[in-house]
Amino acid sequence: MAQSRRRLAEQLRARIAAGEFADKGKLPTEDQLIEEYGATRYAVRNAIALLAEAGDVFPVRGSGVFVREDRGDGDYLSIGTTRGISGEYPGRKVSSVVYELSLLRADETLSRRMHCQEGDQVWKVVRLRLVDDEPLAYETAWYLKEFVPFINEQIAEGSLFGYARNDLGLNFGYVDKVIRAGELNAVEAKALGLKKGQPALYLDDDSFLTNGRLFNSSHIAYHYRNARFFTMTSMK
Repeated sequence: MAQSRRRLAEQLRARIAAGEFADKGKLPTEDQLIEEYGATRYAVRNAIALLAEAGDVFPVRGSGVFVREDRGDGDYLSIGTTRGISGEYPGRKVSSVVYELSLLRADETLSRRMHCQEGDQVWKVVRLRLVDDEPLAYETAWYLKEFVPFINEQIAEGSLFGYARNDLGLNFGYVDKVIRAGELNAVEAKALGLKKGQPALYLDDDSFLTNGRLFNSSHIAYHYRNARFFTMTSMK
């Protein structure tokens, strides 16, 4: 069911991006979507909830689900949701340069970060993420081998988020995110095409499965000119 709502949300997001609903400014009704996609009411409502969390639509009680007005000056990374960079930039060329792919034994520090035992096996992936060949983020990520048994360079060059969800069938629960401003170190700056000491927005996140187990932790330095973030909050 989780996969069904995600697929439906992705299909609707693609139609929104194509401007299909621009004339009326709103999505078809629940009943129309149920008939069109052969989906359950539960799947339709949850797909719309995913779109609303990402800021793509906003429901108005008694009136329907309205498409958010285009922000008009480029794509944004959603703070309130996690769907991978490929999912955040539909229709754009998203690529990766892999700097490191290794399988480690967790030491004391890494075991604390990964909520695992010392000696447990952990994949480490260091890569530069690019959008339309422009550097966006320098990412260091760790994945517990218990949940992600295999990664090769081809997989690391693509969407690890999509690989974990679609190929491994992991059931994602929630993500804890910490965002802070800082200054680039020499390694990060070189990868991003910037200078050491220039500003960066750092994101540390811990990704948990529906059973409450952490399977992935990431430390990401975003290019201060190329990355922009968005969230939608309630005024209630």
